[in-house]
Amino acid sequence: LRLQWEPTVNKKHLRAIPLQIPREGQAISFMNYLAGEGIFGKATTLSPNEALLMKCIQTVVPFHEFWKEDNERALAVGLLLRYLRNTFVSDSAIKEADWFRQRFRNEVVICCLINILELIGVYSDHSVVVGRATKTGNRLVHGNRRDLVKFVAKRLPCTCLRELHRAARKKVGKVGRCHGCLKDFPRIQLRV
Repeated sequence: LRLQWEPTVNKKHLRAIPLQIPREGQAISFMNYLAGEGIFGKATTLSPNEALLMKCIQTVVPFHEFWKEDNERALAVGLLLRYLRNTFVSDSAIKEADWFRQRFRNEVVICCLINILELIGVYSDHSVVVGRATKTGNRLVHGNRRDLVKFVAKRLPCTCLRELHRAARKKVGKVGRCHGCLKDFPRIQLRV
């Protein structure tokens, strides 16, 4: 399972997260659990969008140590970010223009998990974590590739995704979903 979430690291990204990843621990168990659930496979079919956020929240709940251990939580966030960065950089180089129009739901799930883990570090109240995760999660679930790249790029110490984010800003507009008619619109039209 570890081979699914631990892709090879490009040498220029070595400082983003230490290469000495422990063999066991709460973060490693979490990553292996996600691999077992098929989160790291692009062909994985996940439940409908509305249940996606609840699935993410329910995924984190059994790993109660994340509520106490900052180091384990930070390691899990770092590993998830590293996986997404490597995936974005390698896939965008291969697929070029089509990459901006594609959207894999496993990437959305991973971004939502990162957001939840970050919120756990800030808020101790479970209901606050769920509320804030829902707000950001809705933007990620109903957004596009641009939103995902921005989410990951803001959290990385390296600049490897900045060019990709600039390209996404030019090629893909901001979109959101109307919760009344469930249609996608440019985000500016959704403001009242």
